[in-house]
Order: sequence, then structure tokens, then C-alpha cells
Amino acid sequence: MRLPEPFQTAPPAAPALQVSVEGGSAATGLLALLTFFVALVLSVLVTYRFVRGYLRSRSKPILGLAVGMFLLAPAPMFIRLVAGNLTAVAEPVRILAATTVEAAGLVVILAVIYRGRP
Repeated sequence: MRLPEPFQTAPPAAPALQVSVEGGSAATGLLALLTFFVALVLSVLVTYRFVRGYLRSRSKPILGLAVGMFLLAPAPMFIRLVAGNLTAVAEPVRILAATTVEAAGLVVILAVIYRGRP
């Protein structure tokens, strides 16, 4: 008497690699990405103008505004961009890091504004 051979199944086919959008259409995703990069470029340009103003005047408050502006806009955007593409960084860590850097930027700007006032 012959024993039945074990039932074998083919391994599942790998899904085709493709980009998928969650929470909206592909056009909405592309528009959001385009808006993100436009905001990133504009924030870097504003920070650059602050740095140029500091280099011309050597004024410490202008340097403080440049640092605060960098921490408020471009730095958190870079953190979101880089950390969002790394699988080792959990979403809560990424959100906390970006929010902490933004808060630090606001603190620096407020320190520059209120320095010397009673």
C-alpha cells in the first residue's frame, strides 16, 4: 500500500511593486508632495535671507532669528522627510522629534524678540 504524498501548494506570488496612495486619490497625493517641497524650498530661502542679513550686519538678533527660523521650518521638514523614509524610526518618535525641533525654534525666536525687555 502506497502512502499519499503530502499536499503541496505553490508559494504565493509576490505582489507587483507599485506606489499606492492611502486616504485619497493619486492626484491628491502628488499635490500634497508638491506642496511639501514648495514649502521646504520657501522656508530654506527665508532662512537663507536671514543668514545673509546676519553676514551683512553681524547682528546677534538676526543670527538668532536665522537659527529660530531654521528650527521652526526647514529642520522639522527634513526630519519628516528623512525619518519618514526610514523603517527603523517609529511614527511617534518622528512626530515627537519634529515637534520638539519646532518648539525649540519658537523658543529661540521668542527669546530674540523679548530679550532686553522688562
